[in-house]
Amino acid sequence: MGTVTTQSASTLKISAVTSRQLSDISSLKRRKSLAMSESTGDVRVRNTERFFASTNASPASPNAIVLYLVKNQIRIPIYLITALFLGHILLPYQHVTSKFLYLSHRVEHSGLYVKGPDDIYFVCFWVVAFTFIRAFTMDYLFVPFGCSQGIYRKKTLTRLAEQAWSCGYYFVFGSLGTYLMYNSPYWLNTDELWVAWPHRELKLMFKWYYLVQLAFWLQQIFVLNIEQRRKDYRQMFTHHIVTCALLIMSYNYCFTRMGNVVLVLMDVVDMVFSAAKILKYLGHQTVCDVMFGVFIFTWVISRHVLYTRLVWSAMFDAYRLIGYKCFFEPLDDVISVGDALPSGSNNKTRTWLGEEQCFTEIMHFSFIFLLWILMGLTIVWFYMIVKVAVRVLSGGGADDSRSDGEEEDDEATEEFDDEKAELKMLEEVDDADLDDDATLVDVAADAVELPLTKSR
Repeated sequence: MGTVTTQSASTLKISAVTSRQLSDISSLKRRKSLAMSESTGDVRVRNTERFFASTNASPASPNAIVLYLVKNQIRIPIYLITALFLGHILLPYQHVTSKFLYLSHRVEHSGLYVKGPDDIYFVCFWVVAFTFIRAFTMDYLFVPFGCSQGIYRKKTLTRLAEQAWSCGYYFVFGSLGTYLMYNSPYWLNTDELWVAWPHRELKLMFKWYYLVQLAFWLQQIFVLNIEQRRKDYRQMFTHHIVTCALLIMSYNYCFTRMGNVVLVLMDVVDMVFSAAKILKYLGHQTVCDVMFGVFIFTWVISRHVLYTRLVWSAMFDAYRLIGYKCFFEPLDDVISVGDALPSGSNNKTRTWLGEEQCFTEIMHFSFIFLLWILMGLTIVWFYMIVKVAVRVLSGGGADDSRSDGEEEDDEATEEFDDEKAELKMLEEVDDADLDDDATLVDVAADAVELPLTKSR
C-alpha cells in the first residue's frame, strides 16, 4: 500500500506540470542565450553567497569578525599586500618588511638556507596571498568560465570554481614537488630520507616550496570553515590539522625530505581528482568516468602502496640509520634577509640553529603517530569510494552521503525540478535561496560524486 501511495504521489507530481509551466520551461532555453550576453556579475557566485548558500550549514554560526572576513576575501588581502609593498618601498623599514617578501636565514658561505624564526613572516604573507588569489580567480575567472559553458546553477558554479582552483594549485605544486624529489638523492630511495640527518641546509627553491605549501594548508583550514559544511567535515578538518602539524614538525626537526614525499603523494591524487570533477561539471561524463578510473588507480598506488612504504621506512629505517642521539653543527654565518640588504646594520647574526638537534624516541613516535592518522583517513575515504563505485558498476543507485535527508524523486521529476530551479534563477538572479534539490552526490570528500550524476 505504501509503494502504491509513493508511486501515486510521484505520478501526481509529474502530471502537475501544467501547460503554463511547460511553456515557462521551454522559454528557458531562449532566456539562457540572453543571460549569457549580460554581465557576468549577474550570475557570479560571490564568496558570501558560497557561505550562505546551504541550508545544512553548521549550526555554529560564525561571529561578526568571521563574517566580515568571508565577505572581504579579496578586499582585505589587497589592502594588506598594498600596504606592505608601499611600506617596503617608501618607509625605512626594509629590515622588517623584507622578511615578509623574501626568504630569511641564508648561510653566507654556501648560499643555502636554513630554518629560523623569521620564516613565520614569510608564511603569514603567503596565507594572505592565497586568500586573495583563490577568491579572485574563483570570482573573476572560473565562475565566468562556467557561465560561458552553459552552467547556471549556483551550487554547480561554486563547485566548479572550487575544483578549478584546487586543480590548478595541485598541478603547479605537485609538479614542482615532483621535480624537487626527482633531482634529489632520495628519489626512489627511502634510506636517503634519513641518511646524514639533520638536513639543515636547503636550496632556495626547496625552502620556498616548503614554506608556501605550509601557508596553503594553513589557509585551507580557513577555507574549510567558510565553505558549505559536508558530512566529512570532521575528517577533512582533522586531515588539515595533521598535515599542518606534520609540515611544521618536519621543518623544525629537519625532516623536510620526508615532508616533500608526503606532499607529492597527496598532491598528485588531488590533482587528478579535481580534474575529474571539473569534467563532470562541464558535462563530459564519458571522459569523467575514465578520469575517475585514473583517480582510483593513482589513489591506490600513491596513498596505499607508496605511502605505506614511507610509513614503514619512518618506523624502522629512521631508527636504523639515525639512532636516538643528538647532533651539533654550529652555523656562525647565517645572515638575516633584512641585514643582507644595504641597511648599514650588522650583516651577521647567530640563530638558534647553533643548538643541538636531537632525534629522540618521543619525536620519532610523534611523527609516526601523525603519519598513521593520515593513513587512517585515507583508508576510511577509500572504503567509501569503493563502496559507491561497486554500487555504480553493478547498476545500482547511489545515495548522497552528505544530503539533508531530502526525498529523491524519479528521473523525470528531478529533471523538471532542475529546469524550474534554473528558470527561477534567471527570474530572480539576486535571490540566494535557489532550488538545489537532489543534484549532486557527494561521498568521501566528493570523490564518489564523479560518475554518479550529471550536472548541468
